[in-house]
Amino acid sequence: MIRVSDTPFYKLLKTGQTTQYGGYNDDGLYEMGVAKEYDVLTLGGYSGHTHIILNLLDEPHTNECVYDRRTQLMWSREACDHLGPAADGKLPFTTNVNGEGIFTYVAAANAALLAGYGDWRVPNIMEILTLPIYEAPVAGPNALAFPVWNVVDWFNTSTTNPLAVGSVLAVNFSSGQISSGVKTSNFLVVLVRGG
Repeated sequence: MIRVSDTPFYKLLKTGQTTQYGGYNDDGLYEMGVAKEYDVLTLGGYSGHTHIILNLLDEPHTNECVYDRRTQLMWSREACDHLGPAADGKLPFTTNVNGEGIFTYVAAANAALLAGYGDWRVPNIMEILTLPIYEAPVAGPNALAFPVWNVVDWFNTSTTNPLAVGSVLAVNFSSGQISSGVKTSNFLVVLVRGG
């Protein structure tokens, strides 16, 4: 017997597709995996806002979080919404000349102790792909858990494109599509901790 890891076995999550298309034996027929299961945290230390300061801009970021019982990840309930070069919440992977980037944003959130924690990070591609629900008309995350996400835009990950190391893998929640963009491109960012 070859043991690859001592990590406990976790079943894969359902994609969320419930419609069977064209009579094929697709995911909508089988719906394999375990259902997503979230706790939305809004009371106590999860109430109110924490001020994240980046490049002299102040983002009053909600302390509300979403705990994913299946993956044991905790997500900030909202993405960055008005920091960055265009004050639209979009930041580059790399740090630009104004000190703006996804990793300086994480450092600012940790320094401010967002929701009382100092160990936030940018999700990797596998982590962020636990969020989409692949049922038409969009692949956004659970709308009750994440009600204010801009699902028609691209979200940064911390994962570099293995075929082009000057690029980052990003996810669009409108389609659930993964794509690659140069690390100087500005994409939205959400924070995660745990796992």
